[in-house]
Amino acid sequence: MAEKKLTTITVLGSTGSVGKQVLAAVDRHPDRFKVVGLSAFTSEKALRDQIDKYCPKHYYYPAGGVEIQSSLFDFLDDEKFASKCVGSLEELADYPADITVSAVSGIAGLWAAVAVLKRGGTLAIANKETIVCAGRYLKALEKKHGGRIIPLDTEHSAIAECLAGADPKTVKSIILTASGGALRDLPVEKLSRVTAREALNHPVWSMGKKVTIDSATLFNKGLEVIEAMRLFSVDADRVKVVMHRESIVHGMVEFVDGSVKALLSAPDMALAIETALFYPHKAAGAVPELDLTKLGTLEFDAPDLTRYPCLEVAMRAARAGEGACIAVSAADEVLVDAFLAGTIKFTDIAVVLDKVERKFARIGDVAPEDIIGIDAEARKYTYSIGVK
Repeated sequence: MAEKKLTTITVLGSTGSVGKQVLAAVDRHPDRFKVVGLSAFTSEKALRDQIDKYCPKHYYYPAGGVEIQSSLFDFLDDEKFASKCVGSLEELADYPADITVSAVSGIAGLWAAVAVLKRGGTLAIANKETIVCAGRYLKALEKKHGGRIIPLDTEHSAIAECLAGADPKTVKSIILTASGGALRDLPVEKLSRVTAREALNHPVWSMGKKVTIDSATLFNKGLEVIEAMRLFSVDADRVKVVMHRESIVHGMVEFVDGSVKALLSAPDMALAIETALFYPHKAAGAVPELDLTKLGTLEFDAPDLTRYPCLEVAMRAARAGEGACIAVSAADEVLVDAFLAGTIKFTDIAVVLDKVERKFARIGDVAPEDIIGIDAEARKYTYSIGVK
């Protein structure tokens, strides 16, 4: 009997929250998957441990690739490891793998995603900013080269499941759910005094720092609106956001006949991850069974834009066009870093984002080669008006 072929996986951003969860899924199914590529940006010790464990064919680490003689990665003196270190994230993404997972943070993942799709590969993507900034371009590459984009975040994975087999003409709207983040019960007047530690204390989800702060401001849901527009070819007015504290309903699709299809599960990202890795099949026991009799009531509310002004800014950018979307995405990266460093207040994030969106709102659609320039210009402007 022929030996079963393992599905090969490259994980970009393997030492971050999502990357670690992807590797945990690989560990649960060692008879199905083989890791052939890994990358990290700063976590050299964690990446070294992963390389020892998974023995990938290639890896990328900026300090390792650029400063080969540095004290970082002392095992680079071992030719076995040094020969596997590639020169860029894009180069790593271009190496053959059945599935390339993009779990990097920010615009840094853009050209790696392009490389995967240009070779007709499967891109399982949790990198919101790349889809927000270049989703239209990525979908065109997907179609041209025969690749596939599979959303790796919980909400868009749920929407994709709800849309499976549906005639696009029958879809009235897409509904994204939001938990409300760590500060959802804090009086609005106290938000200006919130610490980073408080904002990082999410009541339901365990995520990286950037997305946890974005959850507290609800800017992440604004990014997800833009993602939904790009991934599912709908305009901003057909994407809705509802508050749902329990995080049991991950996404819904409303149809023209008045029906609504929803995906429910225990709040665990493992479902979205294994949905992507096993696509189009299902993995047994990805998350604990959902006992509806014990849930009691599921609650839904409209978002309070007084509490979450960042959502309103992102929705405005979604209607304005790609230039505004790129700009606010870039600005938010700068602002979240500044808040975590203690140089701006929590409420300053929304104030500065509003100014950035208004400045870049008239740009409209953007050519791929202009994305990085607009991103850089938005960061520079953000520093000039609101970040010390």
